[in-house]
Amino acid sequence: MFPALQRILSGGVICENLLKFPNVVNYRALTLSYGKHLTYSTNVKNGSNFGDAAAVAQAKADGTAIATCTPTLRTFSVLVKHALEPNELVGLTGDHKSLGSWRLEDSVALKKKGESGNEWSASVMLQSCEKINYRYFTYVQDQNHQKHIRLWESHLKPRTLDACQTNCRLVDVFGENSNGEVQLNRGWITQELIYQFKFERERMFQVHDIEKFDPENVWIKLVPLQEDLETPMDTKVTAVNVEVVKMSNNESLLQQQPSMGVPHKRNEVVIFHVTVPKMLVPAFALVFHSAKDQLPMGKTVIVPSSLQGSEGELELSIRDATADTQSNVVARLKLPYLVVKPFTEVDILDFRTTYAHYWPKSWPILDVGHRGNGKSYIANPPKEVENTVASFLKAYEVFADMIELDVHLTSDGIPVIYHDFGLRTAPHGKEITEISQLEYVLIKDITYDELCALRVFAVINNEIKEYTSHNAEPIVERRIFPRLVDVLEALPKTLGIDVEIKWPQRKQCGGVEAEQTIDKNFFINRVLEIIIHKGCGRPLIFSSFDADICTMLRFKQNIFPVMFLSMGETKKWEPFLDLRTRTFQQAVNNAQAFELAGTAPHAEDFINNDLAAGMMQRARSLGQIALVWGDDCNSKEAVKYFHTIGATATCYDRSDLYMPDNKERSFFNSSMSLQEFQGQCRPN
Repeated sequence: MFPALQRILSGGVICENLLKFPNVVNYRALTLSYGKHLTYSTNVKNGSNFGDAAAVAQAKADGTAIATCTPTLRTFSVLVKHALEPNELVGLTGDHKSLGSWRLEDSVALKKKGESGNEWSASVMLQSCEKINYRYFTYVQDQNHQKHIRLWESHLKPRTLDACQTNCRLVDVFGENSNGEVQLNRGWITQELIYQFKFERERMFQVHDIEKFDPENVWIKLVPLQEDLETPMDTKVTAVNVEVVKMSNNESLLQQQPSMGVPHKRNEVVIFHVTVPKMLVPAFALVFHSAKDQLPMGKTVIVPSSLQGSEGELELSIRDATADTQSNVVARLKLPYLVVKPFTEVDILDFRTTYAHYWPKSWPILDVGHRGNGKSYIANPPKEVENTVASFLKAYEVFADMIELDVHLTSDGIPVIYHDFGLRTAPHGKEITEISQLEYVLIKDITYDELCALRVFAVINNEIKEYTSHNAEPIVERRIFPRLVDVLEALPKTLGIDVEIKWPQRKQCGGVEAEQTIDKNFFINRVLEIIIHKGCGRPLIFSSFDADICTMLRFKQNIFPVMFLSMGETKKWEPFLDLRTRTFQQAVNNAQAFELAGTAPHAEDFINNDLAAGMMQRARSLGQIALVWGDDCNSKEAVKYFHTIGATATCYDRSDLYMPDNKERSFFNSSMSLQEFQGQCRPN
């Protein structure tokens, strides 16, 4: 055996002189024969880890001078300070093929040092002269050996392993970078689904027997079931993860479900968040216990066939847990659910970096142009029609840092920019003199070509006004209903974009803003396809009034940040049914629970409110941003006020009128800003 190789196999760490092997062929044969001893990485089983070493050997054979670059067994060690689940493992990935090239499926498994320790390590053959970028993450494996991310180090910049010849060992701390900053986030979904069961309304239960079921005195537990609908599923073996959050001010964290579940009362928001490998089709039981004595109160079963589509509302019968036959119904429950499926192009996502929480403290308070330069279908509108390229460019011209736009999906799956869920229209050639002659068409019911051909009307102060249709407008920038992809290609990358996803909300007193029949996962996938390929390399953030849309955007991708829009405690409109939308604090709670970048609260919550600055400060203390929106922002005095109380950004109409006087350019209007966001873009 060659002395250098013998030294490695006997436990040495540094490969000092493998280049003395007589030729590349013999070296490759040796690495294939002894690769399992040279590294603990499973990747080495096919010898792929030694491709670079073979290249170095070839360079040596060709007479190329390589003085310090030698194949070296580099050890990666990390200290995990928090308790891991019994089936939870630690992984390593980086920008080298031996580390998986940032890919989950090709990542390196670390081994635990000792049964009771919390240090994990792996040794991987790398070149001593190479600078390596890498990250750690935790994961579980399902019965098909698929990896499922639990937590990953989500700093913008990964760890760096510099070139090293000797004494290279270093123990990292999981989640903590070289500056001592800790940042860990849940992973995006790849080969799994998320089921959410949501107690998020004022009245969840209809009680039949208050003596046996008291909704003000109940603990709720969710139990995944096997096919027989009786036997609890072994969540450790199957890699099913049951988490729950009870929304509480500044303490709204997803956590492993306690053994007895969680307490719930009226007007409290509790959400069960279950991650399930794609191959499984579980049923679920909801088990109810008394908060007073922990005695069973009832049980109901959710069968797989009832979870149709991306969302819905289950009507469940809770049966007496003490009755022999369990046939007595003690209460009924209307339970909203959500199913989040992986992004259709999930393979383009990796551990390279994330901007999901990227909003540096060094940034100023940003000015955001509402629908561009402001609303159009009102009295005294701006010259440019809202949500057109011309309106967006006008806001940029007067130094808006970002613009906000609204996205719908047509019946043929085209993301299009428009505010309302539908529009008033009439046949071509027909003279319109009465409002009753207009018909209302929902965007989701027509194709993009049909939309572009429609006449467009608005009723302003009971007067009918017709606007130039898309197809009749000769100037492209002025056309209404631009496609999302066209807007992304037309706007300079130094103009930030707030992409609001429109989805009709249920109202507190009944009814819904508009009908929606498009599948929610399909809708979000279509938008993500456009944004990831065409919207990268610029400041861009998602937002939505729909809390579930925000959840989907958060867990389907790991590139862009997400904000939860809230109506707050308003007197201007009827509140939405979902309690999470009704106050700034509930919105902050939801953002904390599902690791959103922050919220977009309604300005009315902060007007004439002595607590306004404190409310903003509490959100900032959780690392959240707050982009304020609403008509109450529409004055120079209001813009200044929201700057004063600590808003992260202010979204208002008429950037041309209300922009601060001392502003000289858009904040992102520099080459440095463009470079800052290049990490969003996926390599070709």
